[in-house]
Amino acid sequence: MQFLSDEWADTYTSLLNENPTIQKKLKRFSSLFKYEVNDRDDIETLIIEVTKGQCTSYGPESAFNAKDIEFSMSSDADTWQKIFHKEMTIKEALNAKHFKLDGPKLKALSNKSGLEKSVDIMLNMEDTNI
Repeated sequence: MQFLSDEWADTYTSLLNENPTIQKKLKRFSSLFKYEVNDRDDIETLIIEVTKGQCTSYGPESAFNAKDIEFSMSSDADTWQKIFHKEMTIKEALNAKHFKLDGPKLKALSNKSGLEKSVDIMLNMEDTNI
């Protein structure tokens, strides 16, 4: 399925909402997440809203107030593809400056295990392509 498409977002948010570990670890966590392929204009940026650990909505960036977006994950299509094909980890991509991860550090650290689990789910979704 196409990364950041409605089908992908629906599948990803469903997986997050059905995961009891994430629900427990992020039960007090609320934020807006931005996912972006920064070198492809044909792939629209996706925002996912999380409210008390539940993905409550998602959509294009234009549907949300830009000032409310706290976290973002951005990279070029080639790097995203390598990450999804397990040819590169996000940490390796960050170290090589191919991948950008932004957000409030203290909030991320205090919710680290739940956020890491949500990234693991994203990276283990089958049939994701760019």
